Amino acid sequence: MTELELPEGLTAFETPLPGIKVDTPAAQGVIYTNGAHVAEWTPAGARPVLWLSASSVFEPGKAIRGGIPIIWPWFGAGADNDKAPAHGFARLAEWHLRHAQVSPAGIATMLFGLEGWEVPEHLTSDMPRDFTLALQVSMGRALSVQLMVTAGAEDLRFEGGLHTYFAVGDIKKTRVEGLDGAAFSDRLTNQTQVQSGAVDFTGETDRVYESEESTRIVDEAWGRTIQVEKVGSSQTVVWNPWIAKAAAMADFGDDEWTGMVCVEAVNTREQSIVVPAGETHLLSQTISLL
Repeated sequence: MTELELPEGLTAFETPLPGIKVDTPAAQGVIYTNGAHVAEWTPAGARPVLWLSASSVFEPGKAIRGGIPIIWPWFGAGADNDKAPAHGFARLAEWHLRHAQVSPAGIATMLFGLEGWEVPEHLTSDMPRDFTLALQVSMGRALSVQLMVTAGAEDLRFEGGLHTYFAVGDIKKTRVEGLDGAAFSDRLTNQTQVQSGAVDFTGETDRVYESEESTRIVDEAWGRTIQVEKVGSSQTVVWNPWIAKAAAMADFGDDEWTGMVCVEAVNTREQSIVVPAGETHLLSQTISLL
């Protein structure tokens, strides 16, 4: 999986998919090279912060349900609703570990890379293939995930996001703060509204907020607040499938909807990114417990 010599605190494994296990005094976690997928992160002395479905499928080329899937280079089925696979190919591709280190404080930092020429040509037929993707993950008492997209000889247009699943004690006792006054598109009704106060949950929720602001997930059941700071993102998606949709998804346990919420840093549709030739766009999330 990797030819790098890993420092103490990092261990390579091969099953159920190749990846890196983090076990330091600061945090424990798991990152799969399939999709450069941060699947688990637990700061020392805390409950897990990321949610991962017990029904998730761990197979090469399959999306993992939970953690932080990378959305790139399109969101959903794309602006024209004609793209596959859903949310792009980055979360299904096999990335490569380029660098790894652990600080004296136990902060593990890993850099993963993916080159455009490594992606099957039929998936990149309408875009230049000389792009480079890099994902830097820094895991300790906080979790920093930075997606860097570098264009090649031509300008590069794309949608993208960090599709983060958070673990909560009870979605009915959870609210998301920081989006008050933001306009949002409700993907269930195709209506546009303006958020008033915090986002709470009484049914299926699938919204794209026009907001560059940080958010806070207030989890009353577990008595904690998760802060989500972001850079390079004009929108925030908030999602919970609730009862019927959870039951309809094969890789999502029927009752698991009560223990998760997605708060995602994204750039979609009119907010898609254009990176000039040779330049780089940074999209990042920094997650911490307050």
